[in-house]
Amino acid sequence: MKKNFLNTLKATVVIASIAIMAVSCSKDNSAKPQSAAADNTKVSVNAVPTSNTYTVTGRWGNPASGPTVYGTVYVNLANGAQDTTSNTVGANVLFTGTNNSVVKVPTGYTVKYLYDNTGTKTFAGLKISDFTAAAVASVGQNTGGSTPNGWYNYVIPGGVTPIAGFYLLVTNTTTNVNYALQFTAAAGQGTATNNRGVYTIKTGVVNNL
Repeated sequence: MKKNFLNTLKATVVIASIAIMAVSCSKDNSAKPQSAAADNTKVSVNAVPTSNTYTVTGRWGNPASGPTVYGTVYVNLANGAQDTTSNTVGANVLFTGTNNSVVKVPTGYTVKYLYDNTGTKTFAGLKISDFTAAAVASVGQNTGGSTPNGWYNYVIPGGVTPIAGFYLLVTNTTTNVNYALQFTAAAGQGTATNNRGVYTIKTGVVNNL
């Protein structure tokens, strides 16, 4: 009898232990999805999730000869490829005019601009819907004063100075791929009679309407 009682007691303890472990595992498993869900609430998706910085190097020329002497620099915003003689790079923007400081787009593209005078917008947060102005033929020097219509001011003696909070939107009208573009730096090289512009741009695909 004593032996049977001990065996019964041992069996009861084993069953109780298994039950406790099962409940514990059940609690752990149910807690994991809640933790993952909590982590997901902290994730934010930027409209421009990734960006690249490229240096656009203009052509040499004498400004006294007029803007056409600088020709065109063809630039592919997807990979930064450039050509100064012809469009062999699948360009979606063209740098023309004096010191190649004027942005145009090839056939099949449009360009719009946005000036954020509130200082609240960031490059990563740009949306297509932010660009409410109509498409323009080109964007170069600002002639609008405190309401900029160009990406730079010409400041003596510093020269070309990018305007903070000024953004471009380049759109492929066939594929509807949209690139945000911002000038972050500009420099001049050479002499008064033979010079070129060198520009630093930030660009990325806009994924948020």
